[in-house]
Amino acid sequence: MTKPKISEHMSMLKIKGDKLPPLQRLIILHLAKSEPQTINETVKALSKSYKPTWSAFNSLQGKKLIGKVDVKEYRGRKYPLFWLTDEGIITAILEGAERSVLLEKGKMVFSDAKVHCFLEVVEHMNPAVLYLARKVVKDKEELDFVDIMSLLVSDAMFETDVETMKKTFAGLKKYPEWYEQGKIVIEQMIEQLQQLISD
Repeated sequence: MTKPKISEHMSMLKIKGDKLPPLQRLIILHLAKSEPQTINETVKALSKSYKPTWSAFNSLQGKKLIGKVDVKEYRGRKYPLFWLTDEGIITAILEGAERSVLLEKGKMVFSDAKVHCFLEVVEHMNPAVLYLARKVVKDKEELDFVDIMSLLVSDAMFETDVETMKKTFAGLKKYPEWYEQGKIVIEQMIEQLQQLISD
């Protein structure tokens, strides 16, 4: 049975104002390949002036794309360290961040296995599905496990080849507890869909 073609035109899913100004985009992509950083460290790394970088950090915090994850002490003073939020991770991918590097850095920053699991499965996800993920995070401020499974099912509906789906599920299998729960969630979704079409 062939899969029906689904349009990948996702302009209806784009979030109003989701295009980042150049400096904010640069900061997001820089953090995606770096460990958490202070504003000063980012200023030096990007060879930018402090004031516009500080303003960009404030804007990104306001948009909930970055957040304080730790504190660095230097000469008796404390400086906040920033990194990407859930929505920031998705935004970085949509902006072209290297997914494998983002996975590596994300695992260093977050101890939450759910975040690790999401970073594993997102590596091969269709960009259209990532826009859905971003919308969910914008509404709820986080992705729960059922959301991640729903995104996987949505991803399968696009013209994703079997090998890509196998790679995605290989990432999920690294987390046996989530994988087993995921199978249950997907089976329940399939059962509900079968009930819909059988009525």
